[in-house]
Amino acid sequence: MPSKIPSIISSVLTVIFLLVFGFLLTIGQVVILNGFSEREGNASFLTAFICQGAGILACATLAWWLTKLLIQKFNWNRVLSVILSVIVTTFLGSGLAFTSLIVAIGVAEAMWQAR
Repeated sequence: MPSKIPSIISSVLTVIFLLVFGFLLTIGQVVILNGFSEREGNASFLTAFICQGAGILACATLAWWLTKLLIQKFNWNRVLSVILSVIVTTFLGSGLAFTSLIVAIGVAEAMWQAR
């Protein structure tokens, strides 16, 4: 299969970029959660990690599929298809990670208000 190696490369690069972005968001989450108790913080971090993990897996799969589609169906250059799929899925995954941060902060706030 001629598109297997570029698909692997695009998936791995997407995962690496999203892990770095997720790490930066986690540092921001620590700052945002300053003042919350451990109970709310743990629930918030667990929610963020689950949502970000699901987003990373979905984006890695999408990067694999998009690279394969661009190479096989549209006869694009392999390097160009990898670059485009990594950019598109990284932006999508970054949006999902930021949304997961907002949801996680909402979980902490709801738990704090429920006391």
